[in-house]
Amino acid sequence: MWHLSHIVLAILIWRNNVALCNSIVSLSLYAKEYRRPGGTYSCAQCDHIRSSVKNAIQIDQNGSDISYYVDIQLGSHSSSVFRVVVDTGSYDLWVYSESCTNISCVSHHQFGPENSTTLEVFYDKSFSISYGQGEVSGIAATDYVEIAGYNVSMGFGLAVDVANSFNAFPVDGILGLSASDVQINGYPSIMAVLADGGLISREVFAIDLGTGIDPNGGSISLGGVDTSRFTGDISFVDVATTQGLWIVGVDDCYVNGEAENFSDKLALIDTGTTLILIPSDDALQIHKDLVGSAGVVRTDGINYVIACNTTTELAFGFGGVQWTIDPSDYMGNTYDAHGNCVTNIQGVSVNGSSTWLMGASFLKGVYTVYDKDNMRVGFAAKGAGGNDIYNTSNPTSSVSAESRTLTSSTKSLAMISMSTTPEGE
Repeated sequence: MWHLSHIVLAILIWRNNVALCNSIVSLSLYAKEYRRPGGTYSCAQCDHIRSSVKNAIQIDQNGSDISYYVDIQLGSHSSSVFRVVVDTGSYDLWVYSESCTNISCVSHHQFGPENSTTLEVFYDKSFSISYGQGEVSGIAATDYVEIAGYNVSMGFGLAVDVANSFNAFPVDGILGLSASDVQINGYPSIMAVLADGGLISREVFAIDLGTGIDPNGGSISLGGVDTSRFTGDISFVDVATTQGLWIVGVDDCYVNGEAENFSDKLALIDTGTTLILIPSDDALQIHKDLVGSAGVVRTDGINYVIACNTTTELAFGFGGVQWTIDPSDYMGNTYDAHGNCVTNIQGVSVNGSSTWLMGASFLKGVYTVYDKDNMRVGFAAKGAGGNDIYNTSNPTSSVSAESRTLTSSTKSLAMISMSTTPEGE
């Protein structure tokens, strides 16, 4: 989860060179039902098929590919189940504290001594995290956490002060799964706790986010990979920084197979962010090439509007392999009644001009492996019968430098010819 632009998708709509509104599109707009005390979530498009893999758990979503979450159990009572965002872009596990009284907390499940006889709260140990929609702060605690059949004692955060904007989100907290063994609050991460306790032999987890139309849903496996979720080999790329995040080098971006000739770019692999975030100059270049030479790319500098029926092939390269995004995944909401749509690629700088953020719009079409032991990220084509290198003596995996399509659907790649003058220029 990118701490400065997340969960809330702030879309500034421009029409006829006039900014009409700042429309906050929150997770709550897409959920079928929202959890209130004593209630539950439901999702008409979610099929709760559980993985046959022992160390895996279903990843659910709201049916619109906006946010992805899992259920965890906290404390001594089996009824204390919390829905938390699966977030490879942040460090911490936190849930709402029962001592928090603002609207964001009381509208979700809260946790405290009344929910567990084994909870230990450290009132002198605090944490604070800033997100795009506001700040979350609170105190540290320890208790039992159960996920994917594992039950461990570990530290996490109890959110006491939460921005009111969190009220709309149908989740009870966030599960940080960064490349660091330590959370911001100083406690070991969930993966470090599992490894140190001998419950998993490798600090490896793998994610298939799934899509709203996929009856099998998504899945996360802890300690290894789920071969029923990918096909072929896993292509790995080393983590490129020491920030404790899953940041890797980018080969380039490709439009209809032609390289955009970007260089020295990095990408944060972040399941907790919905969109693809790229500095505005890079994003404009990509959108111009997506539409070709005879149409219009409209932009406010952050959001980009192109024809909804665009089928141009878009791919991103990592470790010598090009991963193609289906047009239905890079195309977003309808912009007007004339066949134009806002794309799922925003012109936003995450960490200067050299860092891109690859959110769910990219990741939902590929199987991803997060290998803390070897500090690398792996990508594989979704399918079944994949090569499980973690159950063999072979420490590495290789693939040919070829283009891979992220989704199983086959669509035409006809070039849409349009002009590329941003509105207002």
